[in-house]
Amino acid sequence: MKNTKKIALCGVIGALSIVLLLMGSIIPLATYACPALAAILILPISYEYQEKTAFTMYLSVSILSTILIPEKEFVMMYVFVFGLYTVFKFKADKIKPKFLQLILKASYAVISTAVCYAILLLVFPNPLLTKELSDATSWFIILFFVLFSATFILYDFSATLMFRLYIYKLRNRLFKK
Repeated sequence: MKNTKKIALCGVIGALSIVLLLMGSIIPLATYACPALAAILILPISYEYQEKTAFTMYLSVSILSTILIPEKEFVMMYVFVFGLYTVFKFKADKIKPKFLQLILKASYAVISTAVCYAILLLVFPNPLLTKELSDATSWFIILFFVLFSATFILYDFSATLMFRLYIYKLRNRLFKK
């Protein structure tokens, strides 16, 4: 009975994650917002059923979204940046001191985003993205990574607040003892 509840919850949250990623194809300027929102949905699974189950759900959503969603930029942002980070967020939050934690999170944001766009350019080449990146100057790319790191830190803070909302408001409704 306990596994049935776990599978059902993971299935519903996984389906909702894919719907959010599909919304990224519909809504312009949602390249980063939709994958970030889809990734926040992993936090309850990671808390309730440990990282192994959350990682399995992350993998299934990643594979299904790669197959189903035509716009690969949204999918790759979920696969390499937001989704993977959210699975291991609780371990990252345990790093002390806080300053080192922020540096590691910002470094993760830069490295994972660079890997994401490298894969987008090499494996899933899109002429518009290729032209857009080839026209960008090195200062623009550096500015992008600096601003994305700061935004990622804000994302991490807001994910923590969303998780607290889940713990104090939603968890009792989902898991009645």
